[in-house]
Amino acid sequence: MRGFAAMLLGIVGGFIVGIALSSVIGIISMGLFSQPFGIKYLPYFTAVICAVLVPVMDRRSLKN
Repeated sequence: MRGFAAMLLGIVGGFIVGIALSSVIGIISMGLFSQPFGIKYLPYFTAVICAVLVPVMDRRSLKN
C-alpha cells in the first residue's frame, strides 16, 4: 500500500514538475531565440520517471 501511494505521488508530482519545467524552457527560449521551444511530452516523461524513482527512494530511506 505504501508503494502504491508513493507511485501515485510520483506520477502527480512528476507531471507537475514536467509542466513547470516545460514552461521554464519555453520562457528561456523565448527570451534567447524569440521563439518558444519545448519538449512535447515532457510532463508525461517526468511523471513516468518520478513514478519509478519515488518508491525506490522511499524504500532506501526506510532501510536507513
